[in-house]
Amino acid sequence: MGGYVVGETFAGMVRGWRQVANLTQEELAERSGLSPRSIQNLERGRVSRPRRDSVRLLADALRLSGADRAAFEHAARLGTPTPIAPLRGRATVADNLRQLVSQTGRQLVDLRGLPHNATPEDVLDRLLTALGVEEPAEAVAV
Repeated sequence: MGGYVVGETFAGMVRGWRQVANLTQEELAERSGLSPRSIQNLERGRVSRPRRDSVRLLADALRLSGADRAAFEHAARLGTPTPIAPLRGRATVADNLRQLVSQTGRQLVDLRGLPHNATPEDVLDRLLTALGVEEPAEAVAV
């Protein structure tokens, strides 16, 4: 591996660094103190945001340092995106938006210039822009 690839998920990094270290999932589990099931779940992306302690234990077990460790920890903070659920009612739309926000991290949303009675579509456009989604709100089925 030898360097962080922009856009690589934490799941991919765990798997990649484990392979670079020539460890099985069981060996990494033993070395880190995590369970083999935890390692499997992390590598499959079933854990969207790993615990800070788990990330530290894994980085130590993989003997990561410097820029590689920083990239590994950064990827853990970003998490591993989980698929957005199909739209089925208002709760799912809200859940999908919450999930999108949690996957992209805290972002400031510039609402300057919007009237105090702005339409939901205008506010949603600004939110999606802040989150890096380029699709306009009109294309989002709500």
